[in-house]
Amino acid sequence: MKLRYKIALLPFAVPLLLLGASTYAFAGDNVSVSVSTDYVSKYVFRGVALAGGAFQPGAEISAGNFTAGVWASVATGKENAVFGDEVDLYAGYSFALSETVSADIGVTLYHYPDLGGLFDIGTGAGDASTLEFYGSAQFDTAFAPSITAYYDVTLEAFTIEGGAEHSVPLSDKASFDVSGAAGLVTVSGGGDYQYGSITGAVSYAMSDTTSAYVSISGGLSSEDTFVDTNFDPLDLTTISAPKSSGVWFGAGLSTGF
Repeated sequence: MKLRYKIALLPFAVPLLLLGASTYAFAGDNVSVSVSTDYVSKYVFRGVALAGGAFQPGAEISAGNFTAGVWASVATGKENAVFGDEVDLYAGYSFALSETVSADIGVTLYHYPDLGGLFDIGTGAGDASTLEFYGSAQFDTAFAPSITAYYDVTLEAFTIEGGAEHSVPLSDKASFDVSGAAGLVTVSGGGDYQYGSITGAVSYAMSDTTSAYVSISGGLSSEDTFVDTNFDPLDLTTISAPKSSGVWFGAGLSTGF
């Protein structure tokens, strides 16, 4: 997601929504393909609230250690007329560093359709896209800690983020999953801040190939990056001041065959 810090996401018609709130997957000969969608009551990216309610579909293909995909955020609700939408393209390569440490490197293109063409990257044509590289390490130990570094070459923004997660079985089909992250963002010319978030989710396996989840998340920021995403766009007096924290909900469904 665009840092700087995008108070408008832009309209984008996502064909994947025609698939509905489901995920399909197939695999064979070391290749797998999947598509998915989620719904969130607030779109939060690295401690910044960027929109209110949004559907977030995606599609991904993996072949061996390579992965590539597309992801979108489609704003809903009348107040989201001022937020709009986003579509991201990404690709990565994962590999083992040791028996307990794995790594992932890759690139993401963040695109905002109403600002210009897909490859208008930091140009006078509208700055419609930004390009970010990343590298991460994951540790196969308790709480699955990870650390990831991101650098957006367009915005000259560097992010370092640490994360951890843990899952507690509730039954043969259900689990309670907790994850957390904390990060530091530095931007050339100013705008630095720190952020943290925690998410609790209940996941349920409806079958061997189909699962669903509901979640609640909370976030904190060292700056007032949680803008008001629930207001009447025809009455700007209903907009409240930005805050340094926020709470949001999510739900999603995945299916494979």
